[in-house]
Amino acid sequence: MAGFLDNNPMRGLKSGLTSLSRFGMKYDDLLVKNSQAIGFIEGQLTGFHNAMGDDLMKATLALSDTTSSLKNKSIAFFQLDYVQKRERLRDLASNGEIEFIIETLADDAVVYDDDNRFCYPNDLVGEINYRGKNKDDRLHYQEKILDKYQENFEKIYSAWGFDRGISAWQYFYQWLIEGHLAFEIIYDNLQLPKEIIGFKELDPATLYPEVKKDSMGKIFLQWAQRDPNSKMNRTLTDSQVIYISYSNEFRTKRVSFVERLVRSFNLMRIIEHSKVIWHTMNAPIRLKTTVPVGTKSLQKGKEELREFANTLKEDISFDGSSGELLVDGKPNILFYKNYILPKNDKGDVIDISALEYPGPNLSGSELLKYFQDKLKMDSKLPYSRWSEGQGNYTMNAEGINREEIRYNKVIKRMRSSFKELITKPLYLQMCLDVKELKTDHKFSNAVGLNWYNDNVFEEIKNQELLNKRLATLNALKAVTKPDGTPYFSTDYLIKEYLKLSDEDIKKNKDYLSAETGGKLEPVEQKGKPAEPPPPPPPAKPAAPAEKPTTPGKETGGSESGAPGQA
Repeated sequence: MAGFLDNNPMRGLKSGLTSLSRFGMKYDDLLVKNSQAIGFIEGQLTGFHNAMGDDLMKATLALSDTTSSLKNKSIAFFQLDYVQKRERLRDLASNGEIEFIIETLADDAVVYDDDNRFCYPNDLVGEINYRGKNKDDRLHYQEKILDKYQENFEKIYSAWGFDRGISAWQYFYQWLIEGHLAFEIIYDNLQLPKEIIGFKELDPATLYPEVKKDSMGKIFLQWAQRDPNSKMNRTLTDSQVIYISYSNEFRTKRVSFVERLVRSFNLMRIIEHSKVIWHTMNAPIRLKTTVPVGTKSLQKGKEELREFANTLKEDISFDGSSGELLVDGKPNILFYKNYILPKNDKGDVIDISALEYPGPNLSGSELLKYFQDKLKMDSKLPYSRWSEGQGNYTMNAEGINREEIRYNKVIKRMRSSFKELITKPLYLQMCLDVKELKTDHKFSNAVGLNWYNDNVFEEIKNQELLNKRLATLNALKAVTKPDGTPYFSTDYLIKEYLKLSDEDIKKNKDYLSAETGGKLEPVEQKGKPAEPPPPPPPAKPAAPAEKPTTPGKETGGSESGAPGQA
């Protein structure tokens, strides 16, 4: 099997993958060594890591409490009941109500356009540290990064197979249910990696992070995978693993999004079953039957009663999972049944009368509606999504209710975690292609995605807010001093009332430069002086003075100043 040629394929591997996994983790070693306090997770698992081993395990737990890449991750391996809980969550997600909620969230988070794209690379103009001795060198470096960034995004997107189906939507759907996703990043060469060629899905319950020391005594993060068959561990560098989790289980006690729906859904389902049982029990008329036995013995009388009871007996069963109601094993309910009863010569007859059954009245739907509303509230979906016709659509900011704004924030938070499926391999591939980027922390923070979105509520809100800001800016710009000059500075109004940041203003200047000069001028870096403008060209020497004309002769001239003929 590829990648498993020996017991530990990463043994002794001091390759580009090991150094690649440390890009962007410059201070992780110091975070652990210089920390003096006991972290939250470190304190919670004190007994656990004492049972597992050495100081490196303690360092792993301590790293989870710091501002490292493990800060917001919940490790399924450390949740002893995760595998059983995952199966229960999968069963719960098969119910129609839960399935509707998950599909709605996945549909709004992963939206495909006509080219089967759900995201695009973000704009890096002004987001990287430029290199070069002069303006042309920095311009060439920026264009090189932008071209390579777009090219690598296309490669990563295709390597996932996102351009050939709806696998991204399916992964998001699975992540909402299970709460964890893990993948291996596969390179073309383990010793000298140059390109990411694919990905393999892993069981997150078998992976856990661990801290190791190199020959210099510096600690670094790697991953271990427990083989369920041999019970042996396989080692993977951090640059080989993508691991995302819905939440931090040590702080929220919830594994996935679906887990928050368990209580409200179970209570609603109990009320539903109670109503079904109540209607089933009260729909038929219950009868009390008195059968005279005369002078027969007690045993003989019981036998006749048993025979008569078998004649009138009906077996009713209800399947809560499928909603099927069976009467005597058949799905059809008899609405009419005729009974023939005997009568002897003494006038003894079988007496059949209605049996009164006092009990609670569950014919109303108020209690069921209450628990349905609880499920809607826990789902975080706007109430309009549950109504018939999916609610009204109003193309103005006043028509955007608070629920849609809050729901859009929920989708953004989910996308922020899910985007690591693309951003991490994209960042690693850029570091492989451009070695200077491994120390560019500005670039590591700039790698991101622009998600395709068909929910225009927030866009409409921002547009109308911008229009009002523009109106305010124009009104203030019209204020003048007594001498007629403007009272406010235009730059001040743009920064204060249009809320444009310094990066936005510089980026706008870049695009203006590209439109006027045909080239994209790199943005001035923060903390560094701008490149001084080139000195003006030396002035041309003055033309020699013309000889005086001969007296008595007139000199003619053209409009361009050329000397005329006599």
